[in-house]
Amino acid sequence: MRDWASTLRPASFRGVRFWVDFEGLSGGKRLARHEYAGGRRTRMEEMGLKTPSFSVTAYLLGDASDVSAALLSSACLAAGPGRLVLPMDAGQLAYVEDFHRSRERDRRGYVAFEFTAVPASGEVLASLSLADVDTTFLGALSAASYAFGRLF
Repeated sequence: MRDWASTLRPASFRGVRFWVDFEGLSGGKRLARHEYAGGRRTRMEEMGLKTPSFSVTAYLLGDASDVSAALLSSACLAAGPGRLVLPMDAGQLAYVEDFHRSRERDRRGYVAFEFTAVPASGEVLASLSLADVDTTFLGALSAASYAFGRLF
């Protein structure tokens, strides 16, 4: 069984670390619907792929959460794309399109962020986690030991 906790990456944007409560990816196709007056059918035309985006609910926790929140706000507002690393995805350059910071009176030391990030390349990059590398390596090692055993 996979040990998920050991295979997740620490999340960060422009080097500012945070914890992730929720992460979502949206994408799809751009479709043109051709509808005609008096017609009973719609003709669909694919216009290419939509630009994907990540929706992230992040949080900062601890005595320095106010300082980390200021750093994350500055990172989100900095010009150009920055490196975004999410727990299950490889790091990639992305723009933070918008963000929302929130704090609650009864949750001192806890600062929440919700933000939308758009990959700079316009596409989501494939990622390999440490678990993928371990599984591939162990599979190859097993096959090699089986082949070596057959020699004798």
